[in-house]
Amino acid sequence: MATTGKLDVEVKVKSNADQFWNAIMDSANIFPKVCSDLYKTVELLEGDGRSVGSVRMVHFAEGIIIIIIIHFDRIK
Repeated sequence: MATTGKLDVEVKVKSNADQFWNAIMDSANIFPKVCSDLYKTVELLEGDGRSVGSVRMVHFAEGIIIIIIIHFDRIK
């Protein structure tokens, strides 16, 4: 049985906005490298991974698979 829900998170980062945004946009490559205890892999299933409608499959270390649909809307 699937579980659905909503997660809202507010995080303060010690980085300028452009560096942080670029890290999020490249998270499929960065997260498994810097957080290998949490992320096994992040696969790009649809889109370019940087635009609206991109779909990523996240394999967490515990073997849980979560599909995340990311809608990017950069505000300047």
